[in-house]
Amino acid sequence: MRTGSEQQTIQQEFTYTGIGLHTGSQEINMTCKPLAVNSGIRLKRVDLQSEPEIEATVDNIVSTKRSTSLGTEEWQISTVEHLLAALNVLGIDNLLIELDAGEVPVTDGSSKVFTELLQNAGIKKQNEKREIYTIEEAVWVREEDTYLVVLPYPEFKITYTFVSNHPAVGNQFGEFTIDKDTFVHKIAPSRTFGFASELEALQKEGLALGGSLENAVLIGENEIINNLRFKDEIVRHKILDIIGDMALIKPFKGHIVAVRSGHALNRKLARKIKRQVMPY
Repeated sequence: MRTGSEQQTIQQEFTYTGIGLHTGSQEINMTCKPLAVNSGIRLKRVDLQSEPEIEATVDNIVSTKRSTSLGTEEWQISTVEHLLAALNVLGIDNLLIELDAGEVPVTDGSSKVFTELLQNAGIKKQNEKREIYTIEEAVWVREEDTYLVVLPYPEFKITYTFVSNHPAVGNQFGEFTIDKDTFVHKIAPSRTFGFASELEALQKEGLALGGSLENAVLIGENEIINNLRFKDEIVRHKILDIIGDMALIKPFKGHIVAVRSGHALNRKLARKIKRQVMPY
């Protein structure tokens, strides 16, 4: 079933400059510009000679290793999920995102800065309906001991169980009905995180090169190194990631229940929802 409201874009363009979490790229310039109705969310690499452009859809994911990356075999844009989460909850349907590097700036590792930038730019209703789908029967995916299911529900809700035997993290449970106020105050500020024991191996793979205590929660052998914004910030960030990855399909109402899921499983669920619920 589909319902409608007005499509939205931003009132004025803005530019933000920051570093890349995984690539370590310094001074990435990101400019967001309003687009006409039915344009979708589009990303453009202005640093490449052909200035290639791609739509932010689940079919254009090229990697889910430690982040969600969009692109082709020739080029890509990584770490899109935190920006997409803000666009998802704010209901922005049409936007051009220009980047002069292969990664979205990490800001502080959360969606807080993106949310503030978009709200400050102003959100503009457009003269065309958007489609919001309703989940009418369960859709699920599973990989070994990770699970992800979306159930019928009149709003957009996410329940997540984070499982860990780390003494300072432990198991964490989060459940939120995702509306703008809840997202802004309870989800958007939650930062990405990493384990110090994995850092060297990740950097050898060309990942987490720009990570620091300024843009990530660092988990040591027995303790969390920096101060948390929420005592359960880890599980809240996992919920944030799901919101961002689900922005790669049409908006929908339903209750997502997740156990240990990450970007790869989020992608599988998004593709299955698109195939079963959004035939277009």
